[in-house]
Amino acid sequence: MNGNFPKKFGQVFLRDKNIAAKEVRALSIADGDQILEIGPGDGILTDILLSYPVKLTAVEPDHRFYEALKIRHSELINSGKFIINKESFLDIPPARYNHIIGNIPYNISSQILFHLLDFDFDSAIMMVQKEFALRLIAKPGTKDYSRLTVNAGIRSDIKIISSVNRQVFSPVPAVDSSIIEIRKKTCEVDIKKFDAFLIKIFTMRRKKLSTTLSYNGPLSEKRPGDLTIDELLMVYSRI
Repeated sequence: MNGNFPKKFGQVFLRDKNIAAKEVRALSIADGDQILEIGPGDGILTDILLSYPVKLTAVEPDHRFYEALKIRHSELINSGKFIINKESFLDIPPARYNHIIGNIPYNISSQILFHLLDFDFDSAIMMVQKEFALRLIAKPGTKDYSRLTVNAGIRSDIKIISSVNRQVFSPVPAVDSSIIEIRKKTCEVDIKKFDAFLIKIFTMRRKKLSTTLSYNGPLSEKRPGDLTIDELLMVYSRI
């Protein structure tokens, strides 16, 4: 592929194969695993994944990368080891995979994350904008702690594996990136209703809950940005 990248997809492309290999190793792949790759682009992760004894499914919305990968890996497609579909990850229905991996577009990171959490998987490794990663793991009382943090944290455990300098991407973005690991956890709350509650209180995050919700129970004099996820769940259960 040449340098005429599809900007409408908000993507930049990793050029360091050592970092790509680190991402794949972080999946802790076992023989026969079913793996989903989000937006393989020109295939830096794909080529490594296909060296493992796994079955790989990739979704790529850009026709140029889709066609290039089909040609490059035609034998593996014919054997059934590799499936590639020309579509956006956001348009595919949730399914079961052992692992999910992707260097995802910065401009739709939130949408991808929350669609990802509807899938059933053991672990996911994502390359995201560093600032986005810091928001996902932020602590109560900090400026990065937000509705995004709570929504992600109620459904998964997320940790930052490492930071990645912007210079290893092409075109070079304006920000650094982070590799994150996501592991699903049990969530018994109605996500849509809980998110509506979060929207209401985090829209006025500096106001006390007693003002935002007309709520007079425990923690009513606290502000939403100062509460842990467990405390927010407690308040939600009482309104």
